[in-house]
Amino acid sequence: MSLFPFLSNDVIEVAQSVGTYKEYEFDFQAGKLTGKILEGKAALKMWIYKALLTKRYIYPIYSWDYGQDLEELIGQGYETDFIKSEVERRVQECLIMNDNINGCHNFDISLINDTLKISFTVNTTFGEVTTDV
Repeated sequence: MSLFPFLSNDVIEVAQSVGTYKEYEFDFQAGKLTGKILEGKAALKMWIYKALLTKRYIYPIYSWDYGQDLEELIGQGYETDFIKSEVERRVQECLIMNDNINGCHNFDISLINDTLKISFTVNTTFGEVTTDV
């Protein structure tokens, strides 16, 4: 029996095949997997979003290299310029763990009260990906 019973064996075999980068699609609004498998650039965008929403060092299922550790910057009284430079460094550190990601640039970081909004471009093996978190 599959870990994901809603997927047929054909879908599981496709996801395990070597070649194109693949990732399961997750519906963040509903809080569950959709059953679709994304490929290439769309799969990498999903991975980026999931990695940036996952807190590092919290979930034993993930290695200590996966996820972000941005929350410890918020509400500590640090200068805004320090927070922005640390956010940029930590986002790059989070994403560079994926072999398909070459780097990040064009950061636009805004901090309003305790809310952090980040927009940036990711250089990938599939081309550039713009991300907003």
